[in-house]
Amino acid sequence: MKKICFIFIILGLFIFIGCGGSESEDCTTIDGYTWSPKSSSEMSWNDAVSYCDNLTVCRYFDWHLPTISELRTLVKNCYATETGGSCSVSDSCLSSECRTYSCFGCDNDISGGHSKLGDTGWFWSSFIISDYTDQVWCVNFSDGHVGYSLNKTTLNNVRCVRNAD
Repeated sequence: MKKICFIFIILGLFIFIGCGGSESEDCTTIDGYTWSPKSSSEMSWNDAVSYCDNLTVCRYFDWHLPTISELRTLVKNCYATETGGSCSVSDSCLSSECRTYSCFGCDNDISGGHSKLGDTGWFWSSFIISDYTDQVWCVNFSDGHVGYSLNKTTLNNVRCVRNAD
C-alpha cells in the first residue's frame, strides 16, 4: 500500500511539474522573445500591466507587458510597421510626433492578420505616449496599425513577453 501511495505522489508531482501548473501551455519563442498565450479576455491597460506582472505560465513567472518595440517584432507582412520599418514609433521615440502616416498599417484582408502568432485586433504595449499621459501605444494586428488607446477606458488584448533563455 505504501508503494502505491508513493507512486501516486511521484506521478502527481511529475504531472504538476511537467505542466507548469497553469491552464495553457502554448508559449512561443520568436526573435529572442518568449510570448505567453493571448489573454482570455480584453482588459484595461492597468489590468494588463498587473496581469503580466502576476502571470505564471510555461514554467515562467518573469513576464511583462511588452514595450512597443517588442510588440512590433510580431508584425508581419506590413513592412512599414515591422521592426525596422518606416514607422518611427519605438522604445526611443514615444511622442505622438513619432506616429507618421506609415504607422497606419496595411491591407486588413490578409488571411490571419499581420501577426506572427495569428492574432488580430488591438494589443497593449507597456509604453505611455510621452506627450499624452492618458494614452498608451498599441498595435492592431488586423492591419498592422501602430496607434494608441486611452489607458483607463479602452479594453484591448494582451500577450505577455519575456526574454528567451
